[in-house]
Amino acid sequence: MKRALLLAAARPELATTSDIPSLSSPISVPLPPTRLIGREQERSRALALLQSTDVRLLTMTGPGGVGKTRLGLQIVHDLSPHFTDGVAFVADLLATCPHVSVLVTSRIPLRVRVEHLFPLAPLKQNDAVSLFCERAQAVRPDGTYAFDEVVAICVRLDCLPLAIELAAMHVIVLALPELIERLTHRVKLLRGGPRDLPARQQTMEDALAWSYELLTASQQRCFRALSAFVGGWTLEAAEAVCWDEGESTPEEAIHILAALVDACPIQIDMSAGNTHRFMMLELIRDYALDRLRATREEEQYRQQHASYYARLGETIVPFGPGQGVIETQLVKEFPNAHAALQWAIEKQEVTIGLRLASAFGKFWFSRGYIHEAEMWFERILALDKQVDEQDIPLDRQAEILFHLGLILLSQGKKERAETLAREALERTQRIGDHSGMSVAFSILGKIALLNRKLDAAALYFTESDVHARLTEVWSIRGAALDNLAELAQMQGDTMRATMILEEALELSRTLGVAWIIAKNATMLGHLACQQHNYALAKKRYRESLTLYSSFAHPAFTAQCVEGYAAVLCAEGNYMQVTRLCAAAATLREQAQTPLSKDERESFEQTIAAAKAALDEQAFVREWAVGASLLHDEVIDYALSDVCA
Repeated sequence: MKRALLLAAARPELATTSDIPSLSSPISVPLPPTRLIGREQERSRALALLQSTDVRLLTMTGPGGVGKTRLGLQIVHDLSPHFTDGVAFVADLLATCPHVSVLVTSRIPLRVRVEHLFPLAPLKQNDAVSLFCERAQAVRPDGTYAFDEVVAICVRLDCLPLAIELAAMHVIVLALPELIERLTHRVKLLRGGPRDLPARQQTMEDALAWSYELLTASQQRCFRALSAFVGGWTLEAAEAVCWDEGESTPEEAIHILAALVDACPIQIDMSAGNTHRFMMLELIRDYALDRLRATREEEQYRQQHASYYARLGETIVPFGPGQGVIETQLVKEFPNAHAALQWAIEKQEVTIGLRLASAFGKFWFSRGYIHEAEMWFERILALDKQVDEQDIPLDRQAEILFHLGLILLSQGKKERAETLAREALERTQRIGDHSGMSVAFSILGKIALLNRKLDAAALYFTESDVHARLTEVWSIRGAALDNLAELAQMQGDTMRATMILEEALELSRTLGVAWIIAKNATMLGHLACQQHNYALAKKRYRESLTLYSSFAHPAFTAQCVEGYAAVLCAEGNYMQVTRLCAAAATLREQAQTPLSKDERESFEQTIAAAKAALDEQAFVREWAVGASLLHDEVIDYALSDVCA
């Protein structure tokens, strides 16, 4: 009957009257066993497309378990009244049916000319929560399903309907916190679905395996290799990690990735801007990683993954001119850098670990991820001590020691910083490493300054400068100049401090290192303020703030804003002073980098002057406004005409 009805609707010239059944005849379309949750927008869009005369074939695609069949059934029932001759559920498409509209659910496009694609994404979070609660209550009506816990479960399951339904079955024996904990092994846990579902939909592993088996051997290998990535990847990254050099042409790589996008194991991140970025749902990545381990390829691709990100970090000059966009892209690679570093530490690959920590550590530090940078630096240095036989690049060690020393000192951890510096000094003197010696002397000098031992600081900083001039690591050369300038300032020799910092500023401009340019300009602003040259101080601070806006380091921005507030205080602009001081205090708290004793005394004097000049209501109002500003808003306000 279905064939006769379909033939009559599609090719009426071939059908006889006796072939056409009564319109009142029932048409067998499977009835959905449960109500459809969510998908309101997708449902409306699909219905509109199928009722359009321009769309004769609509293919709904998406990864296994995303809910294609369920939504398709609902749409078919919605459409029944709108088609005079009804609708039919078939196993075969008729190629020459001019009066037929077809809705197909498939994991890959059909690739025919009349096809319109309708990609289906996972559920929205609130709909995913509703689905879980409804399915869970069906098996355990008396259960309590806390919203936050259900959200955590749905997020772990990428909001995939099939995964959520399979997870909800486990509330019979698991409380929600236990279920969340056990979802560390997501694919293996998600089984035991209803028996009236097809076999491939009764476990998440079978659903994913069904799609995997449809891929070609080369597509399967690429799919497995892509599980090495965390948080997405670029085309360039995929080419470097998934294939050895010369193993494939760029065209072949593009075709395979396109096939995987079509087959839905991977998606394109539409929010990635001008550069296409690919991603994989974590549940699918778990399955791919299991396959990678089963084929004993994990070490190969994790090695290639770590090597690629070490090279990537090394080829990008941090904080140079026009680096804002590049740095934003690099921030997206932080999860991959973490994964690569974790692998290097687990496998005791010290050399590549040092390269990764050195390359990405500067970015973590500049973005204000102080504790994260400290953790990775400490872990990789600890590994360095354990593994002595590898040929470790000395400049990498020196750079990590330098940044870790700065981080420790910024948090007031003088004892740890001194222990680290003395160990490094002994080690680097033994092997004649000038970079390492310069860094070690630099940290010891900073500790001496904090302890107000100026003579000791002078000796350490002089030694640091001597060794810095014997190395080609320009960041160490600039740091040595900064140290000498800070010492001269504490000794009261403002002219010498200014001269040294101007030399350091020119060096950083030559190298195009925006972070160091901003830091030096801030220090020169402080010196100009001390000499009551407020116009020059403002110029220096505004240059720094403009640069700091591109890489958002709250502690460095706070240091600059504190100086700017002191200038405005000297000029009698107390409302602006109050707002900026509150903003700086908030930034310091966010970065967990407290002021030193001397810096705090100066800062508190500025606040006290503003508080004395304003009535209490105005002071409280401006302080509250300043404390609520975000990083970029602080900079925008400081650079506005109000503060000019």
